[in-house]
Amino acid sequence: MIPLITMSSGCLETPEATPATIDENALSAYGWSQVSVEEKTFEQQITGSKTLTISSATVEYYNDRLMNDINEQTLQFTEDNNIPVSIDLPDSMTAHIITYRLSLPSGATLPTDLVSDIREKMLTDLKEGNDIDSIQETTTRTIILNDGTEAVVKIYTGSGNSTDTDLKMMGFVTAFEGENTNTFVMGFVPDGEHRIESGIVNGTLFSIDGESEMDEMLELISMIE
Repeated sequence: MIPLITMSSGCLETPEATPATIDENALSAYGWSQVSVEEKTFEQQITGSKTLTISSATVEYYNDRLMNDINEQTLQFTEDNNIPVSIDLPDSMTAHIITYRLSLPSGATLPTDLVSDIREKMLTDLKEGNDIDSIQETTTRTIILNDGTEAVVKIYTGSGNSTDTDLKMMGFVTAFEGENTNTFVMGFVPDGEHRIESGIVNGTLFSIDGESEMDEMLELISMIE
């Protein structure tokens, strides 16, 4: 809960949260795009006479290059197998990155347990939003941010509820502090092969190298401003 935040004495005014953005040139070079920005301000009463105002900004990024590659593989499969209809794939088949930044009053910091709670909420969103049946932490990586500080990234692998594909889901969650801000970042990408076995049509519709895509995503989030 927000009342756990530690405060120094003085003003409780909160600066507007600056969206945690990735350099546009880097996005373009890797074939990504920014698809949405959402900024909010909300209040939490901490005493009978004082209200704590918190500002947040959420930004979502989408891997256009990977989606185009998947569509090209799918088109090639339909042509090679003389399939007379097109196969439409959901946008969730590509990689996504979501950044979430909180701006706090001067002198305020989020306690460790609250940071952990937000991480867990993002992990739950990752699981539920991608129809993942089970998920487990597989490794941790350390990245160097733009300001020279380090951030620990927890990487997860999950299996979906569907039995029609060999695809798994790879995801990551990380968090780091700035001046009066806490930034949380989540990303996910499918990994493996999506196969079709239906009558006389059998084969790999498309494949994704999740490890390579994960390396690219971590490179991008290291450029967050």
